[in-house]
Amino acid sequence: MQCSASRAMTKSARSLPPSPKKTKNSSSKHMLNIRPLTTADKQQAREIWELRFHDSLSFIDWFFAERFSPETSFCAEKDGRIISILHGCVMQLRVSGVILPAMMISGVATLPGYEGQGLMKRVLFALFEECKRRNIPLAFHKPSHFSIYRAVGEFPCYDALFHTRENEPDIPVVWDAMPDIQTLLRVYELATAHYSGCVVRSLSDMEKRMHDLTCDGTRFLLHQTGGIADGYLFASVAEDGLLYCEEALATSQTGYAAMIARLPKGSVVKLPPDVPLSGSLRPWGVMIPVDVPRLLRALCGKADVFRLEVIDGMMPWNTGVFDGAGNRTDKPATDTLSAGRLMQFLCGYLPFQEAFSQEICNCADEY
Repeated sequence: MQCSASRAMTKSARSLPPSPKKTKNSSSKHMLNIRPLTTADKQQAREIWELRFHDSLSFIDWFFAERFSPETSFCAEKDGRIISILHGCVMQLRVSGVILPAMMISGVATLPGYEGQGLMKRVLFALFEECKRRNIPLAFHKPSHFSIYRAVGEFPCYDALFHTRENEPDIPVVWDAMPDIQTLLRVYELATAHYSGCVVRSLSDMEKRMHDLTCDGTRFLLHQTGGIADGYLFASVAEDGLLYCEEALATSQTGYAAMIARLPKGSVVKLPPDVPLSGSLRPWGVMIPVDVPRLLRALCGKADVFRLEVIDGMMPWNTGVFDGAGNRTDKPATDTLSAGRLMQFLCGYLPFQEAFSQEICNCADEY
């Protein structure tokens, strides 16, 4: 099981050392240990990332310098070797106008020879237990394959629009100088304020994200209106030699159009789903309800709107009948939903009766 890392639109495993073969002396006594990472695991975790993900060494350097968080990352270890791993990082999401702590999941990988044994499900469960201990009510990530994660009850909660530049610009692109982080953060806040599911960035978060987006070289465009910055775009060179723009945000349609018009033909730009440009709209990320009662209280709060039977095959504490304010009840349920489907309604990705209205869901962050 794998989840994508930054900027690589597809992932492929490189050649790996063979998994240990059973011998006559092999025994089932070899213990499997599910545990949080420690700082001592950093080198082994990095080696797994290099083996399993097709990312640049500069990105991997950035991730393990600025994003590696062993206390919220977990692994399955056998005979002293990490065989399955995921990375967690605490952030904040704005969901339907409510700011909530959330765990971003990335670098999900199981080594060849160990797939199909339920290891990643156990590692994920350990992370969700840690979320529960820390009072973090939801998690989110960008899956490499949605079909894999449907098996553990996860469903799309936000989309992205991919626009391909069809014409050459009037003049060859000349990259702009990047302004200060405060200016970029202001544009980010204005451009994403109306989305459900977007990361709430601090100045430090914004600075880390800029380091991520520029670790392979700075290719940056700025849009201004009346001398005030109101749009930006970061680009990198993809495997096919064309430009891929992972983060492009503006406060107006004019800003998006003006920046994209400066890009060379064939450039692919990832955009929020409501930008009125042609392209391919794709499911792009999931949100996972870790604490259903708390999310119901925060995002609905009306006890009498329904009595919902929630079924969660991953986190048993989420299973039960709840009213709209998140209270457990012995009264008969009016509706039944899986926890994953409920999350689609809670964040506004899909409407549910009169309790949850549909919203535009988008998250710019991915690692």
